[in-house]
Amino acid sequence: MLPGVGVFGTSLTARVIIPLLKDEGFAVKALWGRTQEEAEELAKEMSVPFYTSRIDEVLLHQDVDLVCINLPPPLTRQIAVKTLAAGRKILGKKMPRGFVQLSFCSLQHPHSRGTGFKPLGMQPV
Repeated sequence: MLPGVGVFGTSLTARVIIPLLKDEGFAVKALWGRTQEEAEELAKEMSVPFYTSRIDEVLLHQDVDLVCINLPPPLTRQIAVKTLAAGRKILGKKMPRGFVQLSFCSLQHPHSRGTGFKPLGMQPV
């Protein structure tokens, strides 16, 4: 079973990524927007069941295992750090310096224990 996804951002990129994720079998469970109105509009348009303008509500959502970040670097960094602290995986087009990135892999800060990444579906050793 593929992980539930929380999407950060309501830009054109999010409008492209959400259908692509769904086409690949991912369930997009939560959406974050800078304002509640932005989040609500896109969530209704894309049939995403939960939306919010509060970062922690997406990260703590029980059905979200993977987070897709589509935001400018300063916000990406803040959300990426919180995401890793919450034990979630990250999918992003550009990650802040100091993070390892692989497509559809979980990310870990390079100073954390482990190899720096784990392919989805693999359990930590």
